[in-house]
Amino acid sequence: MRTLNYKKSFAIKPKEPFHFDGTFHKPSHFPNNLKLDDWIPGKYWQTLRLNKKLYGLKVEDKGTVFRPNLKISIYSDNKLDSIELEKIKQEIIWRFELNIDLKEFAEMAKKDKRFYPIFKKWLGMRNSSQYTLYELLIIAIVLQNATVRRSQQMLEALLGNYGTAVNFGGKELYAIWPQEDMAKVSEQDLRNLKVGYRAKFIKRLSEDFTQGKVDEFVIRGLDSESAKKELMKLYGVGPETARILLFEAYHHFDVFDHIAPWQQKIYSRLFYNKSLVPANKIRNDIKKRYGKYSMLAVHYIWEDVFWKRKNEHIPWLEKEIRL
Repeated sequence: MRTLNYKKSFAIKPKEPFHFDGTFHKPSHFPNNLKLDDWIPGKYWQTLRLNKKLYGLKVEDKGTVFRPNLKISIYSDNKLDSIELEKIKQEIIWRFELNIDLKEFAEMAKKDKRFYPIFKKWLGMRNSSQYTLYELLIIAIVLQNATVRRSQQMLEALLGNYGTAVNFGGKELYAIWPQEDMAKVSEQDLRNLKVGYRAKFIKRLSEDFTQGKVDEFVIRGLDSESAKKELMKLYGVGPETARILLFEAYHHFDVFDHIAPWQQKIYSRLFYNKSLVPANKIRNDIKKRYGKYSMLAVHYIWEDVFWKRKNEHIPWLEKEIRL
């Protein structure tokens, strides 16, 4: 267990409107016993790697939807200077989309009579990602071709053997391993954890990142097509994975170009109340209705049903996610 004893706090004022809980808690993300983050209404914790250093992050809601204000507490091994703190602050702003202006999207949402109640309820919610690009790809790998329960088992095996247990501010959470450390692990050692073919992907991706095949910070400044080409330099990253990363990690809201079969079933229920609608029809209808905000609009509607699942049993959804 690694303990982070030093603490420094500062404030961030996101652009309004801003929805704290919708931004910092995503019920659609699969649960894990070895937690990478934690949340209760109005408070959020996670581990955070930046520039090869490990921190603990606590975020507290100190404002309202239209007057947002966040208290940020950073825990570390040693005292932080102003330059390091500013880098951490800017990274938090990027990952959680705190500077993104959603007013145009909010105005567009008012025209959608059917789903406006959902957009209104989650007004100001961001599509946030707590992870580095490398960490997000690791999560994606364990989710490939597996039930949620199986993905849980694989991630817990990996974290238990290679992750870092961290204690800060009374919380005990895990951090995904540094890419350089995983690059040194043999593929057979990974296979011994029963992750199957994913062992090769994890090993090769770790080597790609260690060798600097892509620079995730440079990609942030690229348009979607250029960013997609950069992402596809990584082992195992094809057009579909790159598209997902463009939304999850790089905040491109218009990349609703492909629908996986398991998503198709859920979208069919959400948008048409039918068991199965052709993927092309779903894609074309969504892009026509929401334009450059297609992926963000879908994100609101998708997360809303998983928030409902926290309090009520939804038989058709349980059948699809197979938790």
